[in-house]
Amino acid sequence: PVVMFGTPEQKARALPPLVAGLEKACFGVTEPTTGLDTTRLKTRAEKRHDRYVVNGQKVWISTAQVADRILLLARTTPIEQCAKPSDGLSLFYTALDRSRASVREIHKMGRACVDSNEIFFEDYEVPLDDRIGDEGQGFRMILHGLNPERILIAAEAVGLGRVALAAPSLARAAVPG
Repeated sequence: PVVMFGTPEQKARALPPLVAGLEKACFGVTEPTTGLDTTRLKTRAEKRHDRYVVNGQKVWISTAQVADRILLLARTTPIEQCAKPSDGLSLFYTALDRSRASVREIHKMGRACVDSNEIFFEDYEVPLDDRIGDEGQGFRMILHGLNPERILIAAEAVGLGRVALAAPSLARAAVPG
């Protein structure tokens, strides 16, 4: 979304450190009370003078333990004031400052190589310049990141399936005798 919808200044500020591996980012969308309905997000970003003030919670956020930045989707217009539920959500690419946001790891039984986290925002300030695209249009922008990710996950599942099907023959080949 930053590549597709960011200003030239935002791209120049955000992309070189990310591509060079100097910064890491996480993707802050999922919330504990909304399930798979992204349009019902409750995390609010309220515009106050030269910044947005964010309050809310995200959950199942991968790599937040090591992330320097977060691509954050938050509601800037109450859903009751929107023509469609997908309206009124805004996208931000901003610093993930742990001195101002609480990041808590969720311990899991599997997939331990990638951390999963809850993030709690309380009066978390985000500069106006960190909003990507027009206010209230974040849902449309986030789809540009989610759709390719779904294809990647499907390709990963196919690869894992192939390895699983080959595993019995691999196990037989590894056992002498």
